[in-house]
Amino acid sequence: MAGGCRLLSWSDLGIWTGFLLISAYATGTLYEHRERTIAELRETYYGLLQILSQFIFKDKYTQSHSYRVSFYATQIARQMGLSSERIEGIRAAALLHDIGKLELSREVLYKAARLTEAELAELRTHVDKGVQMLSPVGGTLKRVLPIVLAHHETYDGNGYHKWKGEEIPLEARILSVADVYDALTSDRPYRRGMSPFETRDDIVKRAGKDFDPRVVRAFESAFRSGPLEVPEALVYAS
Repeated sequence: MAGGCRLLSWSDLGIWTGFLLISAYATGTLYEHRERTIAELRETYYGLLQILSQFIFKDKYTQSHSYRVSFYATQIARQMGLSSERIEGIRAAALLHDIGKLELSREVLYKAARLTEAELAELRTHVDKGVQMLSPVGGTLKRVLPIVLAHHETYDGNGYHKWKGEEIPLEARILSVADVYDALTSDRPYRRGMSPFETRDDIVKRAGKDFDPRVVRAFESAFRSGPLEVPEALVYAS
């Protein structure tokens, strides 16, 4: 097909069904919480199937990025002492946070030059588009929507929706740091990635402005134990 897109094969269907069901499993929707009703499980399962046809990332980077961000975010959340349920919610939100980019043009996503104001406006729509795409999902996964919606907010209120400080869910503040850390350390067609230590220093400098200072301190603690090295099993080859 034009633009590098291709039809969904049965093998793709199996792979992505498995991926989405693993995401549901990670949030405790499947198997772990036996007290949850069969109706909720069914609602979540069919909601996942509704978005399956759209959940084909346009490149390996986006797919791998989501896995890495989920790892970083859960490490930060553990440093903050969050409950296992909230940590699993962050993990699921991280896996799904960029799904709205499926509806953006490749020209905007991979443009090497500076984006125009119109292109920046289109890029910012990926958050709301992602929430719209995930809205059919019921049950436990529905609780990740506020995290996905707010992951591009900044602590000082200059983000996409202009929420600030405690108005932003803590899970979204954690996801924001993890997302930026991976974005800056990754090589892209238009730039080389920064080193982990350079990126850490950059994030620390932005505490209180772009990022919650408490989250940054937890990020630093997680970094000292790594520095945030993703297990190979979670990394897809680019």
